[in-house]
Amino acid sequence: PATAPRDDPPPPDTWEGAPSIAQENPKAGHKPLVGESLEAEDHRRYFTEPDALELALVGEDVVLIKASYLEQLAARSGILPRRQELPPEAIWDATVLIKGLQRSGDQPAPIMIAISHCWLSKRHPDPEGFQLQSLAPLLKAFANWNRISTDNMAVFLDWCSLPQAPRQPHETAAWNRAMQHVHLWYAHTSISVWLLTQVPDGVTPYGGRGWPQFEKAVSGMVNPADSVLDMGMLRPTWGSWAQVLQDCKVRPFPPMVPDAFATELLHKAVAEGSDRELLARRYGEAFRGAIGSAETLKYAALRWGDREAIRVAKLLPLCEACKELELQQNDISNRGAKAIQMSLSQCPELERLALWGNCISPENQETLLQAWLQAGKPAVGLELGDQRRPVHQVEIVTSSSGMANGGLGPLSPKQAGSPRKNSMPISPAAARRSADELAALQMAELGARQAAFEARLHVAINRISSTLSEVGDAVGGTPQSAAMGGMSPLLSPAHLGARVLGSPSVSGGTRLSGGWD
Repeated sequence: PATAPRDDPPPPDTWEGAPSIAQENPKAGHKPLVGESLEAEDHRRYFTEPDALELALVGEDVVLIKASYLEQLAARSGILPRRQELPPEAIWDATVLIKGLQRSGDQPAPIMIAISHCWLSKRHPDPEGFQLQSLAPLLKAFANWNRISTDNMAVFLDWCSLPQAPRQPHETAAWNRAMQHVHLWYAHTSISVWLLTQVPDGVTPYGGRGWPQFEKAVSGMVNPADSVLDMGMLRPTWGSWAQVLQDCKVRPFPPMVPDAFATELLHKAVAEGSDRELLARRYGEAFRGAIGSAETLKYAALRWGDREAIRVAKLLPLCEACKELELQQNDISNRGAKAIQMSLSQCPELERLALWGNCISPENQETLLQAWLQAGKPAVGLELGDQRRPVHQVEIVTSSSGMANGGLGPLSPKQAGSPRKNSMPISPAAARRSADELAALQMAELGARQAAFEARLHVAINRISSTLSEVGDAVGGTPQSAAMGGMSPLLSPAHLGARVLGSPSVSGGTRLSGGWD
């Protein structure tokens, strides 16, 4: 949440002896949240289980908004009220929400969404309803995709969820407590994150702001396939959630080390200079919880090359609990392998490193093995397997600058039906492709076709399920069982989007055969 100017003092650093939320707020119970030294298992639970969410919500320092309220507000062209002016019917009851998350059975659990967006003015994040009008149809489409109503969706949106200036003293105290765990809403595995990256002309872009940069970076630490979406990439003529998934998936990158993130914040716009210190601290906490305490880091089959491998190498000395690192089926060549090799001695717990299916030469494989053994690690733990020839990098430019949007965001209803232009000239040099480049382009095209096919298949399954549900209602059958068509509940759309901690990789895949030759 990009904050408006305020006079409140910055919240204390909860990693240096400041009281925890549980200690400051008697309503929040007695379990540690962020203010105490946590073991690796506690860190894992903090980002995966509902306990932390319960502690953050039960004291009402933070409230989540009913998506149905946002939908109705947009329908009457309303403007988002600040937290203190929210009507009671717009707010989720924390007890009901937590019980719903813990409930098992036929009833669908509530779905939580965190919105990362820019403030479009200093006094109000969305004074003309630009972002609300973009958000409302997305909420409706997401609800339909998961076969629930918007009444069963809870939204974290800073202006409505946190006490806003001017604040009374008790509201200032609630704000400070909320800031201690603000990273939770973007890093927890139960929460989907939507990035509203499109802004009107004349507004500082999303990528140039400190708070949105923090929110995006934290959400990327635990980056599942469908739960972090960049809505700025959505085509103006979209009509289904399948198109949203196809257009808006965020490509995962290795997270920055905390020092690098703090340095990058120096070049980002913030409302208050103290925000940079706050964001750097919270990023460090999220990093230690999601990355530093993880025993397994899964980065397989992400098309990562040497640049990403070098960033991973910088992470390793800070991954004190990491025992397994999966980098197989990427495009890492000798340069990236050397960077990882140099970091092996600084990661004492690492005992398994999977690098098969990359582009490492036999000579560098041997050097890597020697460094692995010299670091005192088991020979069986280094998985090099078959390697392949390096693929020359082909830069494919994907930019929204070619869209004929008249300065409006791609989700605005005013743009429905407007064409998308793609008139980038192709230079003669780009027209001459090597065999490897053509092969890479063909593989990219096949991947895109497969993704489109899977999206169409999912839409067809949903349509069939909807028809079966109507038939079941007509004959007096159980709607839930008819809607599933006998399918296991584990295969429902809501379960297909489940998030897995530390698993931004594409599971499965075919192991490449053939040597370096």
